Amino acid sequence: MPLRRPFRIVASLALAAAASVAAVPAQAAEDDPRMQLLVIGASPEAGLEGGLSGDRPIIAIDALPEAGDVKQEVFAARLRANPVSTFVSTPSDEGKQFEQFFLVARAALEPAGGNHRLSLGRAQFSMEDFAGRLGSAVQAFDPRHRRIGFLHIVDPADAFPRALPELQTALGGLGFDMMVLMIEGEGAACDTAQPLHYSLMAGLADRAPFGNADGASTVAEVESYLTGALARADARDCGPTYSLILKSGDDPNRVVVEGAMPPFVEMETRLYHETFEAMFLLESEDADTVHAFLESCVYCPREAELTGRLKAMEDTRRTAALEGEIWERIKADDTRERLAIYVENCALCEHRAEALARIDRIDAKAAAFERERKDFMLASEARDLPALRAYAADCVACTHKAEAEALISEIEADTAYMAERALLAEAVEMRDPLRLDEYLKTCTVCDGQDEVARTMEVLVRLKEVRDPCLKLAGLPQHDGPRKLEDIDQAQATAACAAALEEFPEDGLLRTTMGRIKQAAGDVAAAKAAYAFGMDREVPAAYGLAAYSHYAPTDGSRVDLDKVEELASTGAELGDWLSHEILTVIYSKDLVPGKSGEDAFDIAARIAEEGNPLAQFFVGYYYLTGTGTEPSDSEAEAWLKKAVDQGYTHAYSFLAELHERGTDGTPRPDMAADLYWAALEQGDPTATDRLTTQLNNRDREVVRIIQAKLREAGLYRGRVDGVAGPGTVSAIREYADTLKTQG
Repeated sequence: MPLRRPFRIVASLALAAAASVAAVPAQAAEDDPRMQLLVIGASPEAGLEGGLSGDRPIIAIDALPEAGDVKQEVFAARLRANPVSTFVSTPSDEGKQFEQFFLVARAALEPAGGNHRLSLGRAQFSMEDFAGRLGSAVQAFDPRHRRIGFLHIVDPADAFPRALPELQTALGGLGFDMMVLMIEGEGAACDTAQPLHYSLMAGLADRAPFGNADGASTVAEVESYLTGALARADARDCGPTYSLILKSGDDPNRVVVEGAMPPFVEMETRLYHETFEAMFLLESEDADTVHAFLESCVYCPREAELTGRLKAMEDTRRTAALEGEIWERIKADDTRERLAIYVENCALCEHRAEALARIDRIDAKAAAFERERKDFMLASEARDLPALRAYAADCVACTHKAEAEALISEIEADTAYMAERALLAEAVEMRDPLRLDEYLKTCTVCDGQDEVARTMEVLVRLKEVRDPCLKLAGLPQHDGPRKLEDIDQAQATAACAAALEEFPEDGLLRTTMGRIKQAAGDVAAAKAAYAFGMDREVPAAYGLAAYSHYAPTDGSRVDLDKVEELASTGAELGDWLSHEILTVIYSKDLVPGKSGEDAFDIAARIAEEGNPLAQFFVGYYYLTGTGTEPSDSEAEAWLKKAVDQGYTHAYSFLAELHERGTDGTPRPDMAADLYWAALEQGDPTATDRLTTQLNNRDREVVRIIQAKLREAGLYRGRVDGVAGPGTVSAIREYADTLKTQG
């Protein structure tokens, strides 16, 4: 099998017999659109995607007629091809049968002695005889312009290079503007080949993007179109072994196809799709898709642009790969100069940002080395965990990073540190300022100060939203009302709901909302709220829950064990109400093993904290000798503290002490003032002592009370200190009036 040779062996050979023929001026297609294609020894449908309709200007003959039979054979062929034929009866230059004539012939080349011969069918011809018969066949059509001839030569012996001079001489006399010789060996046919003669007759060489689309295909346009198509076939390793384009002259603007015949539907469809696909691919970055198109296209519009784009993409990909290889070699390099060379000389610079960042790190390491060394040494000597962590996380040179991480692990594994962190975690979770303070006072590593600060910020905000809620519905320990009936439910609900919207999981707010529910009679909601508070270890929740068991509203039996359990837990957490409940049940001997002494101890504990009720209890226990030795002076001191805080129930007991005088000197004026103040606040003890027990009062106290009644317009009797029915009646009337107003 002969070796394939480069396609472009001969770019342009002048046809010897026609080198001096002048170009014939082209006529407009609409003036004389007559066009004829003669196919000899080949199938007219070869290379077409679809069939061949009968209205095409095509005549096919299987063999070259004898010289004397040419006209008759051609005449017969024309009649067979066209039911209605037109002939010019008087031949002349103006009356030529066809305006444009095209030829396609297929023959075989073989050596014959010292010369060569061509075979067509079963007939064999010398070069001269073949050219003569072929010329006679063409002349029989009487064409005005012999445009383009295509000669397919089968050359199994690879004789064409030696036969070329004979072929050129023989074909030069045919008079075609262009002759295209395609010499075929044993190569495979192209799957994407096109019938070039039909493409040119359809004017594709002139159509955009191949030509200038002016309606006429010039020598330059046809040559460019043919060269591209034949070169593609050669590049795909199929099609002709040799291809030659022979021109009759050197004028590139000479028209060789004018008044193109309509293109075949399949041809037009494929070209249309390929044109749009080419436009899409010119915007694509997918080199594989562009390559696949160029390998499979038939007409390949904008091939040169796509080839250039593909080359650019391949160049870019190759450059990127090379630069990537270089980067892989130097990316972990600590040598600044090598990285700088990459930055200064890269073309695509895909890793430029990384290289610059690494250069910056190298520079930063150099600058930070000494400073970081000092920081590490100080942190290491002090076992300063936050400083060690900061060094390990933020170091640039990181010379001692491994040592820092090892020391961090050692400190974090220490049991004392873990206990310290557990305390902090609990304090943060519970938002307990006391535990946070305990952490700050007892910590040794103290790496949680930022967490403490953040939690304290939250607590500040929490206090801001809590305070209005607690003031309206909280317990006295939180500056709230002591009695449920003193809660303004509407205002309290609004304030507490607003706070809960911001802190929905806050135990104290939920507990306080439960107290509002209890005031409204919703005991179930109150108990649920207290349970929520106890889950979060809210001290007040235990006291309120204990009280709900001590004074059940549903008439159920009092569960003193549960009361003591809840109140004891609340008392341990510092809840005043829990202390108060324990004081009451112990002082009444309601719990086995507990007595007034226990009650006194509990009351004294929170009395010191400023609980006015506990202060009253301590004063009362000193007054009555409950759990302690009686002492009027101690009783007076503690009762005064309760009175000073406005605890009304203590007024009458302190008044009693003033009435008889703890130091042997009665103070009836002070006693009367306290009784009167308690009476005005609706205190039942004061009312009882000034009515039922009025006869037991000091006469001077009674006189002062009578004077106060007269000033109020409630008493008209004598102000003489005698506790008569008029005085008692006036006091009762005043007390009833206060109840009605309250």
